[in-house]
Amino acid sequence: MARSNRPLTDFAIGKIKEYIDLGADRFVPAIGGNTSVRLEKSEDRDNVLFVTLFGERIVEIVSNDHGFQSVAVYDGGFYDGLGRPSRTTRERLNGILDHLGAQQIIPEDVRVFFDRDSNVCYVGRDDERQPIGKNYSPVVLTSNPYHVEFE
Repeated sequence: MARSNRPLTDFAIGKIKEYIDLGADRFVPAIGGNTSVRLEKSEDRDNVLFVTLFGERIVEIVSNDHGFQSVAVYDGGFYDGLGRPSRTTRERLNGILDHLGAQQIIPEDVRVFFDRDSNVCYVGRDDERQPIGKNYSPVVLTSNPYHVEFE
């Protein structure tokens, strides 16, 4: 029987929501099962919220006094047989990306998905996409609720 990762995805989303709603000064880092969320605060540079899965980075959300700057999406270091992010990683990433879209930090409908023709995994939507996986660099999205923009 397949086990659901939804409770831990909800945990990560809840901590991101806490950061968005309360700000860096009131954010409390936490670990839930295989997922952790922590913040590196800085007075003279951007704050970075990290989400990890099994100790490996999967998301970085960069912000400062002017708002959200970017969202970096990582493959998590666990792969299927084709070098694509694992099912657990994809589920966690898609839940987080969905929440960030609903909060208008990135466009809605940005997801981690497979292209069936190439068997490559992508971050983005439709033709606005960048590959993610064992042989690719992290994907960095500029914070823009209206357009998919990659750094």
